Amino acid sequence: ARDAATVPPVKKEITTEFFDEAKAFPVCNGNDNDPANNDDHEIHSYSGFTLCYRESYEDAEWVAYILTREELEAVTGRSNDFRPDPSITTGSSDLSDYKKSGYDRGHLAPAADMEWSKESCSESFLMSNMTPQAPAFNRGMWQQLESQVRRWADRFGKIIVVTGPVLEKNAGDYAKIGGNQVTVPEYFFKSILAQTSDGTATAISFIMPNAKCEGSIWDYCVTTDEVERRCGFDLFSFLPDALEDGIESSVETDSWK
Repeated sequence: ARDAATVPPVKKEITTEFFDEAKAFPVCNGNDNDPANNDDHEIHSYSGFTLCYRESYEDAEWVAYILTREELEAVTGRSNDFRPDPSITTGSSDLSDYKKSGYDRGHLAPAADMEWSKESCSESFLMSNMTPQAPAFNRGMWQQLESQVRRWADRFGKIIVVTGPVLEKNAGDYAKIGGNQVTVPEYFFKSILAQTSDGTATAISFIMPNAKCEGSIWDYCVTTDEVERRCGFDLFSFLPDALEDGIESSVETDSWK
């Protein structure tokens, strides 16, 4: 694993051993300290999440955030104020891209995970946080997984969530929607890291096709190494190498079921 570089921190206090660093987010070409690699990677931090936007795909390649038990107490509801993200220097997708496309504006950082403040919930409706998702996927298995993530936040007290499309092909090899040519991902991933009661860490990862999914979320478990291999970035590089290698190379569900 590569050493994590400095990433713009989310604007909230982070405590406890595995959650005390703002660098507890993926290491990708946007934050590897090599300017030659930073083209087409824009990292932006909001009140509740951090993302890396890829202009060539017109999608974020990852969104990462920390979710705590306390943040499950909603102080606001869905704002539904979908809007372009003015912080994306090249311009994000906009609402017209999705009109009559047949795809949902699928959240990466779910609004329900961000309802602990009006600002964080509103920012979750920025178009930089949206990707084209098949309705049967967005409203089906993906929604089930998002609900399960909140149950894990309650169980463990604090978790790191990293999620996004699996952009494993060149941008031109994907279907597009809208005038901005927004990439329609074929798969999505979600990886979650938690600290266990004995003070160590455990992780679980999923890759799901952007289509109606059968079975249960557990049928889509993969190793974190598989997510990294297909997505091309390092998820939990801030962990000690021995621990990182152990939890990323296996599928261990006992702590999560």
